[in-house]
Amino acid sequence: MKLPYTPSSFHLRRPISSFFTPATTPPPYPPPSPPHHFTYFQSILDQIKLLSKTPPKNPSLTTLVSLINKPHLLNSATSLILIDYLSQINKIGRAKLVLSHLKKSRNNISDHFLYSLVFDFIIKDGTINDVENVWSEICGSSKSFDFFSEYVIFVCKFGGLVEIKDVYERLLMSNGSVIKRQCYVALCGALCNVNEGLLAKNVVTKMYDKCMDVDNWTYFSMFRCFCRNGDIFEADLVLRKLVENGFVIDICVYGTFLHGLCKSGKYREANKLFKKLSKRVPAGGFGEKRLMLREGRRAIFQLKCEGVVPEMMVYESYFRALCSVGKLDEAEVLLKKMISGRTLPEICVYGSFIKALFRVGRDEDAMKFFKTQKKKGLVRVDEIGSYVIMQLCEKGKTDDALKLFEEIAMVKGFVNGSDICNSILDSYWKEKCVAKAENFFEKWRSSEGNYGRPNIMSYTVMLNGYCNHNDVAKALMVFKEILKSKMVVNGALYERIISVLCDCGRVSEAFEYLNDMIESGHFGFCKRWRTFFQSVLTADEHSILIES
Repeated sequence: MKLPYTPSSFHLRRPISSFFTPATTPPPYPPPSPPHHFTYFQSILDQIKLLSKTPPKNPSLTTLVSLINKPHLLNSATSLILIDYLSQINKIGRAKLVLSHLKKSRNNISDHFLYSLVFDFIIKDGTINDVENVWSEICGSSKSFDFFSEYVIFVCKFGGLVEIKDVYERLLMSNGSVIKRQCYVALCGALCNVNEGLLAKNVVTKMYDKCMDVDNWTYFSMFRCFCRNGDIFEADLVLRKLVENGFVIDICVYGTFLHGLCKSGKYREANKLFKKLSKRVPAGGFGEKRLMLREGRRAIFQLKCEGVVPEMMVYESYFRALCSVGKLDEAEVLLKKMISGRTLPEICVYGSFIKALFRVGRDEDAMKFFKTQKKKGLVRVDEIGSYVIMQLCEKGKTDDALKLFEEIAMVKGFVNGSDICNSILDSYWKEKCVAKAENFFEKWRSSEGNYGRPNIMSYTVMLNGYCNHNDVAKALMVFKEILKSKMVVNGALYERIISVLCDCGRVSEAFEYLNDMIESGHFGFCKRWRTFFQSVLTADEHSILIES
């Protein structure tokens, strides 16, 4: 039986006493909080650790309650620990008080994050109405009711698979709740984006049960998802619905289905569809809107699709589908037909072929193909060269990639130079060539924009590289430079800095950055905070008792 997770039931990487060890060189970002906040944090952890070993009704609980009654000592990081633990020992009233104080005293923490504390911690197993009632109570106004709809939209935009599934499960179990149609539509799209087509299908079924309209773009999202997954049976069912609704069946639909057929290994059918599409016969429009489809035969082959899309688009769609599954011999034959035609293929076609050749280990063939196309001069050298450079970086051939980059840059320059430089920089770090990475970065920064400008991704690569090599001083220098330059910082950068500080024993600094990370809005969801918190401050994953 799994015991409830308690933030102090894990073994800290350093003893509690080491939390008082002052940093040798305190960073200017974020400004250090008063020392008593850290003392208070340690006291809270001590009491929770005692409670995790003994029954809830003991002096330690009384001591913890007395500590909670000192809200002026609560900062954001300590508040989250308390809310999490109090919720799991079913002290809901106390958890709500701490959350209410957090909301009133820290206006810069987003309501979406605070709402996730109610949704995932305080009312973990309740209905949506229960969550809304508690949220309204904490906000102190009935106007805050129905925030769930906003939260769902937020999760669908910024959440990961865990958060999306949590919303999905809660939404489907809420039969009595009145939920806006837009929530179902957004959730269906988010599930399709993370390739959970069957869950999206369940959402659509729920919409039918509630007599809600399902628009064609929702069906199209499902169609693309099933094709990406190679689930042709489900894709065909959705396509039938699109045809029934009069959706315009164009190259987006045909190209997606071609990819799905190849992904599922149905190459004969894919070739059959390609020939049908490329057949040049007069056809009126995009087929009949109300075509009666028969059972027992795929819908796509019953459509009047001959000649409805440009021939080059048909070739390109089929070509890229073949490249995506490694059918390079067939793709090469098709490419020769395209190049011999009067219209040149788009650059993405050449790029797909180069990537596919590298993917199957045919590096020499890829370079030979690049040189041939470069000599012909029919495509931009920098555009086709960028595909080669990035693939060389993925193969760990960074010196070759840099040489080619400099050759092209001297003559032509690059439209997307920053992206290519980031690939070269990242590849040097992966090869553990620290000096080469540093030299390239400095050369890039002093190039006056000839290679493009270093961006947040460039600094992220440098910071991660120093962290991986345990060079904390340089990692902090890069992080401070990012903050000073007002670049948009993502949560992953904070996480790396906090982790590396904990690893080297500078836990007090890590705590300050953790608090700043919460208050600057880089934790969108409380479960993500919990996972990160328990991973950076624990020595043994098996000692963590966390509720699933």
